[in-house]
Amino acid sequence: MGFFDEDDNDPFESIVREFFEGTKPSRTSSSRDLIKSEKEERIIDYIEEGNKVYFVFELFGYSKKDIKVDVGKGFIEVEAKKKDFEGVQSYLISKLSKGTKIKKNISNLKFKDYNWAFNNGILEVEIETK
Repeated sequence: MGFFDEDDNDPFESIVREFFEGTKPSRTSSSRDLIKSEKEERIIDYIEEGNKVYFVFELFGYSKKDIKVDVGKGFIEVEAKKKDFEGVQSYLISKLSKGTKIKKNISNLKFKDYNWAFNNGILEVEIETK
């Protein structure tokens, strides 16, 4: 039995058969499954300008008081963990309360001082090098 009952030799039927042959019906997933299996990807930009190095991180969902930045000889570490959940959608509370930690080793980083600013989900770390 073909796509059209009356004619199994219909050219459209052969196209449909060729296109869908061997495929299994797709399974849908709930949004709950999507959040559990969501792959964490962070965008990090690195800019070197004279004796300054800039790192730019995307940390959406957090506020300035949720973020801790540490710079040491040869590394930069950013930790974000949500502390206040007022106004946060319930499906995000689990993810934001676990937080995120990003550590990048930079072998030749020797710094004098560093500053950081956070605005609209974007963290900028400015490091003055020796």
